Amino acid sequence: MKRQVFFAGFSLTLSVALAYYINSSFLATLVGRDNVGFVYAGAAFAALLVIPFIAPLGRRFGLLKPSRWFTLIFLASLLTLASSRDPRIEIAAFIISYASIVGLGLWLDIYLETLSTNQSTGRIRGGYLTVLNAAVLLAPYVSGRIAGDAGNYQKIYWLSFILALPLLYQMFVRLTNQRLPANNSSLGKKLRDSNLRKILALDFLLNLFYFFMVIYLPLHLHNVLGFGWEKIGLIFTIMLVPFVLVEYPLGWLADRRFGEKEILSLGLIIAALATFPIFFLTTKSFAVWAGLLFLTRVGASAIESMKETYLFKKVSASDIGIISLSRFTVPLAYIIGSLVSVIMLRSFPITSLFILISALFILGLYFSLTLKDTK
Repeated sequence: MKRQVFFAGFSLTLSVALAYYINSSFLATLVGRDNVGFVYAGAAFAALLVIPFIAPLGRRFGLLKPSRWFTLIFLASLLTLASSRDPRIEIAAFIISYASIVGLGLWLDIYLETLSTNQSTGRIRGGYLTVLNAAVLLAPYVSGRIAGDAGNYQKIYWLSFILALPLLYQMFVRLTNQRLPANNSSLGKKLRDSNLRKILALDFLLNLFYFFMVIYLPLHLHNVLGFGWEKIGLIFTIMLVPFVLVEYPLGWLADRRFGEKEILSLGLIIAALATFPIFFLTTKSFAVWAGLLFLTRVGASAIESMKETYLFKKVSASDIGIISLSRFTVPLAYIIGSLVSVIMLRSFPITSLFILISALFILGLYFSLTLKDTK
C-alpha cells in the first residue's frame, strides 16, 4: 500500500511540476505581471474553502472516494487549461486546478500517515519527499524546452494532463480504501502544544519562500535579466537537486542520530544567507545563478524534511484537523504573499521580495531554536 501511495504522489507531482515554474508567466499573458498575485490569491482562497471539508468527507466516505473526485476535477481543469482560448475560463481552470492539487496532496498525506509509526516517520517522510522531488527534478528543464522563447504554455498543460493519467490508474485500480480512526483529541487541545504552533509557523515561512521563488523568480530571470526559458529550466533543474539528495538522509538522521531542531536551524541560516544576494545580483552568469539557487534549496530541503518529520511524529492519522491545518499554511502563504507582493511591487523591484523572506527566515530561528526535540 505504501508503494501505491508513493507512486500516486509521484504521478501527481510530475504532472504539477511540469507547469510549476511557467504558471506565473502564463498568467502574466492573461492579466499582466502586476496582477498575477491576485489570481494566485483567488486560487489560494479556493483552496482554503476546500480544506475544511477534507475531514468530514474522509470520515463519511473514507479516503478513496473523495480522492477519486479530486483526481477527476484536477484532470478536467488541466484539460481546460490546455485547450481553452478564453482568458476568463483559463483563470477559472487555474484556480480550480490549484485547489484540487492542495486537496489531493492532503489526501495522500493522510493515506501515508495511516501507514507510519513514530520510529519510522523520518525515513518514510524523507523517502516520500525524495520520490516527489525526483518527479520535480527534470520538470523545469522539460517545460523550458517546450515553452521556448515563443511561450508555448498550453503545450505544457497538454503534457501535464497526459502525465497525470497514471494517477487515475492508481486511484481507481491500485489504491484501497482506508477508514480514518476516531479522533480522540480536539484541534484546540492539540494546538495548546507550543511546539506544534512553532512548527506550523515554520511551515508557513517555508511556503512563503516557495511562493516568492515559484512566481517571481522566473519572472525576474526571464523578464528582467533576459534569460531564455531553456536556460531557466536548466538552472531550476540544478537548483532542485538538493531535494533529491538530502531529504531522505536527513530523515534518517532525525530518526537515529539527532533531533530536528538543529537541522531545522541550520537550514534556516543557509536559506537566509543564500536568498539575500538575489536582491543585488544583476549578473547573467548561468553558473552564478545555478550555484546560488542550489544553496537556497540546500537550506529549504533541510527545513522541509525536518518540519514534515517533526509534525508527523507529533500527530497520527486521526489528527486530520492538524494535518489539514499544516496544509492550510500553503494557500494562506499564497494569499498573504500575493497581497504583500502586489503592494511592494507598486514601489519596489521584484528582488525586494527576497530580502523580505531572507529576514523572515532569520526571525524564524526563534521558532526552531526553542523547539523541544521529539527524541
